[in-house]
Amino acid sequence: MPLSIKYLMIVLLLAGLWGCGNAAPEPQKNEAGKTGDDLPNGLTAEQAAKVVAKVGDQTITVGDVTEQINRLSPYIKRRWATPEKRREFLQKLIQIELLSQEAMRNGLDNSPEVQRAVKQVMVRLMVKNDLENGLFPTTADEQLLKNAYEADWLKYHSPAQYRVSQIVVATEAEARQLLTDLQSAPAIRDRFRELAKTVSIDSDSRNRAGDIGYVTNPRDIAESKKNGGDHVYQQTPGVADAVAEAVWTLSKPNELYPSPVQTDVGYHVLMLSSVKPALNRSFNSVKRLLENQVLREIKRQKMDAFVASLRKKAKVKIYRENLDKVKLALSSTSDTDSADGALQLSTDETEETGTLSADTAGAPNSDNADN
Repeated sequence: MPLSIKYLMIVLLLAGLWGCGNAAPEPQKNEAGKTGDDLPNGLTAEQAAKVVAKVGDQTITVGDVTEQINRLSPYIKRRWATPEKRREFLQKLIQIELLSQEAMRNGLDNSPEVQRAVKQVMVRLMVKNDLENGLFPTTADEQLLKNAYEADWLKYHSPAQYRVSQIVVATEAEARQLLTDLQSAPAIRDRFRELAKTVSIDSDSRNRAGDIGYVTNPRDIAESKKNGGDHVYQQTPGVADAVAEAVWTLSKPNELYPSPVQTDVGYHVLMLSSVKPALNRSFNSVKRLLENQVLREIKRQKMDAFVASLRKKAKVKIYRENLDKVKLALSSTSDTDSADGALQLSTDETEETGTLSADTAGAPNSDNADN
């Protein structure tokens, strides 16, 4: 049995044996017993070949132990720094070897789950070792980052905003009675929420205890339009001009606008819930974030193009009439978070999962992608 398959079985079998935060290692040897590097972790070939344990006819070497400890994150790696902890680590590798040998005796190396895991890890290694080094950039041109910053300028800049709650009723008399009730309430916010949920005729805000979100000062919007360019602030959808004008005469949380405000919907009783300060994030403050976003998009595009070229060479044919015959055994509970048996493909590889997502690996997104 190929060693790569055996060690993939290890990962599948022992996912829970290492405890929270101690991910089981994923040993992957080549035929010479080395890891992916010519000489693992600075060891000489002779040092790496030294046997530290033998389990049946399989050996565990200095190179194996060194490789597996150094695969861990720096924080976890420190747990195994002492000779006593390294002996404990070796016992874990022996445990893995014992269980993997038993799994092979039971024929699990031919399990569909193991074979799917083999494919997944092969793709991960190809992306990491081959594509990442030659296809995917590790830095982004500064001008690309500035373009991305400019395109999302409103994401990093906004004026101060008021969070507002409302109760909407059909008549002015009802609205004035509500104001009288609220002004005498010992806890205005609690009473406002209660009334919003019981008497308001606006279903959207009623379902949120009166909350209508953040409201921008109309004067800030007008000023941004006056200055021209692409940096024009927008009012929150659904907020009437009369409502915005009214609440921006208030100044402190839980303050009520003193009279009903009429719109096409009805008569609004308004309360200022909170104030969000202005946001002004400079290019340098978000540069790292922008670079991650730009590189992620570049990787997605390059992966899409790479997979498209592979599809063309392979002459993929989809038999949709057979695909339509797939039957799902759906349970009453949600299993949307489960990835059991699924080959996941994504360029956003992480050390923890090492998986790739289908939407970024050239999966067809239309009926025209069948061939």
